[in-house]
Amino acid sequence: MKNPLIVIAALFLASYFIVDQLANQGLSDEPVVLHKNNPPEIIMFGTPGCTFCIQARQFFDKHQLPYIEHDIESSDKHRQLFYMMGGKGTPLIIVNKQIIHGFEEDLIRQEL
Repeated sequence: MKNPLIVIAALFLASYFIVDQLANQGLSDEPVVLHKNNPPEIIMFGTPGCTFCIQARQFFDKHQLPYIEHDIESSDKHRQLFYMMGGKGTPLIIVNKQIIHGFEEDLIRQEL
């Protein structure tokens, strides 16, 4: 019989690499053009393991967009703010005071 810890570790590593690959698939290479604020005001409410949060982080990093992230799993204050703004799923992203539910690259670009 296999050691359960080895099996769990292998499944964890495999799922991590699958999530990372899926997160990288949908990002556009089109440069970001800032129309409203330079630098833009971006706040993201998310969780560490959320696939769409990972995509959002990668998008912001890829295009060198500064953002503030609040982890709603580790902060009661930020979780309450998340729900007050109508949050149901992560990420909830605020770009220049416009709330965007989920990682919607087109909507984020539009608000920049």
